[in-house]
Amino acid sequence: MINTKGILTSIIVITGILILFPLSYYSSSVTYFDDEENFRIQSIFSTEDEYINHIVKNVTFDAIALHVIEVKRGDNFWTIAKKYGVNIDTLIGSNPYWETLIARVKQNIIVPSRKGVIHFINDLDEINELAKLYDTTPDAIVVQNLSPLYRYYYKFFGDIGPIAVFIKGAHPITITMTKRMAKQFRLREMFRSPLGGRFSSFFGGRIHPIFRTHRFHNGVDIAARYGTLVGAACRGTVVSTGWMGGYGKTVIISHPNGFRTLYGHLSRIYVRRGQHVHSGKIIGRVGSTGWSTGPHLHFTIWHNGKLINPMKVLW
Repeated sequence: MINTKGILTSIIVITGILILFPLSYYSSSVTYFDDEENFRIQSIFSTEDEYINHIVKNVTFDAIALHVIEVKRGDNFWTIAKKYGVNIDTLIGSNPYWETLIARVKQNIIVPSRKGVIHFINDLDEINELAKLYDTTPDAIVVQNLSPLYRYYYKFFGDIGPIAVFIKGAHPITITMTKRMAKQFRLREMFRSPLGGRFSSFFGGRIHPIFRTHRFHNGVDIAARYGTLVGAACRGTVVSTGWMGGYGKTVIISHPNGFRTLYGHLSRIYVRRGQHVHSGKIIGRVGSTGWSTGPHLHFTIWHNGKLINPMKVLW
């Protein structure tokens, strides 16, 4: 004899599950982007080592390789990025536990084979919202390789771990970073590099290339071809132009929030004192005037009268 009451009860229960499950799932996917903590990879993995191990063991992409590189003596993040054909943005967006941009010997870092950032989501339906967050299109988001049955599997068995995605060409966002790195990144967003070139000398103590004595180098040197255009690193007002001792032909610009920059060893100067310039405005050309052994730009930056390492603001 058919148990009509039992059948009706089963139908009601199943119907309730079918109704409530999508609602709870939809609610989860909507609120994910309302909570900044959900953006932080640090809320998924307890340590940097755990994050890297997860990448190595569980994450692969079609046509995108994720290299784990050990930093060696003499390396910096810019040279590593250049070696692998990416940029510093890509390294920042793939290494969310960084507190600083100073590389440590034997430090392991993730280096993708193309420009972009790594992000994690809980559900594939979050991709459209993620595209909006990174100001890109869903087509630019590559999902890690998953089982063809993944969509059905997790519906029935629940959470089986975060899903890695690679957002091609995207810039990192501060809410995915450590607080210290986010603060530094916001400062870097204010500035741009005055020219493309090779960093030939960094901020700090060094042997002077001409006088062969140990001296403090108050900026960075960017080697480039003679005559390469030099742009303002940030909007501001030109406060000085002309010959300045060992710096040769020099431009100094005052910027908002107490910043000031110097551009030395120029061959030509294209701005005048008192002129307002926008970020990237051409102010001169690379030269080798003053105390210089070859064409390069010497770049110095002050904040409220105190020297700071230009690598804190340059890309």
